[in-house]
Amino acid sequence: MAGPSRITVPFEGDGAGRGPLSWGQIESWHAVRSLGHWMPLGGALPVPPGTTVDDLVGELRFHLHRYVTLRTRLHLSPGAEPEQEVHASGELEVELIEGADPEAVAERYRGRPLNFATEWPIRAAIVTRDGVPSHLVVLVSHFATDAAGARTMLQEVAERPSAPVTGLDPLAQAAWQASAAGRRQNAGAMRHFEAVLRAMPAQRFDSPVVARSPRYWRARFDSAALPLAMRALTARLDVDPAVTLLAVFAAAVHETAGRNPVVVRPLVSNRFRAGLDGMVCTAVQASLALIDCEGGIEDVVERSRRAALTAFKHGYFDQRDLWALRDRVAAERGEPLEIGCFLNDRRGPVPMDSPGAEEIDAALPSSRLAWITRQDHPGLEPLILDVEDDPDSPGALRCTAHTDTAVLAPRDAERILWNMEALAVSFAHPARSSIG
Repeated sequence: MAGPSRITVPFEGDGAGRGPLSWGQIESWHAVRSLGHWMPLGGALPVPPGTTVDDLVGELRFHLHRYVTLRTRLHLSPGAEPEQEVHASGELEVELIEGADPEAVAERYRGRPLNFATEWPIRAAIVTRDGVPSHLVVLVSHFATDAAGARTMLQEVAERPSAPVTGLDPLAQAAWQASAAGRRQNAGAMRHFEAVLRAMPAQRFDSPVVARSPRYWRARFDSAALPLAMRALTARLDVDPAVTLLAVFAAAVHETAGRNPVVVRPLVSNRFRAGLDGMVCTAVQASLALIDCEGGIEDVVERSRRAALTAFKHGYFDQRDLWALRDRVAAERGEPLEIGCFLNDRRGPVPMDSPGAEEIDAALPSSRLAWITRQDHPGLEPLILDVEDDPDSPGALRCTAHTDTAVLAPRDAERILWNMEALAVSFAHPARSSIG
């Protein structure tokens, strides 16, 4: 394999300016700093036969011209809030690598720290075979875009729209958030959050505190029965699939921890808000939902539906105010408040059918749970659950639990995952109800 050469991709675009971060950027920046990682999205993509290096350079230039977040760097000063600056022009250095493993290139890019003050939040390489491009490697920081924005990028690079972007870029978002309307939105969210903080149990889990090293563990649970059972429950109760997942997750946490009500932080895309649909930016925020899990599943699902609506309505806010509010309420209650229980629903469209009990039962033996990483990362939350379509098994779900073992013991994390499946199965077909 020959050593890499470099291509300089010049670019320019509209929207230059400097100002404070938007609420979505504030939340993303907190995650970047807590994890000590630049949180890249993307990877290695094969390119169609006949694609030239100039074609790929043009694709990158299109992205950089159209999306201001890719032309954004941060001003970071000790003791001051970070500011963003959108640049009107610049250059992106792209590696041209002959004969490399594209996945290894992507992994090298992921592992190398990013300086947000001096680098663009995008890294790219073109991998060639005998001088012909085979793969484009592109990684973009979650600070620059979330998954919805990444999908917009993929769609628009294929369509190459000539019309200008019409939504609110992060500088415009920050300006609205500082307006009277934005302050009302934030104040309403804080009122909702305060009600949750005053009603919630202070601690969620009774796991014994054990000093483990590594401390942060990640489990992967693959299940074909879980999505089938949730689809049957969704059809039986005629609710949105997102509500069903929230109810099943909350019920599993309750079944495991024995605390009620349960606080969940569902991730809200905020793309339903004016000016954010189709924007390449980070707009995802973690709201707060308080769910009473006592009683029958019909009651739990209905409470989850109402909690989800309220959480989504108030999922657009200044995270710094939430931290200050949590600390104030905790001081008034005389006990620390643990709210780190996140649900990230990353599924694609859910089929609107109603699988039968026999089909669900037949899928149960294929369920698998394994601990896949154990490492030390400062600032991770007690529990973050990512739920997505299983890339290795069509129709199945992959649930990835990121856990802090000092708060949530590994055996309890395992119980939550198994309980999600067991509860969903029993809820879908009550006559077969039972948790193992």
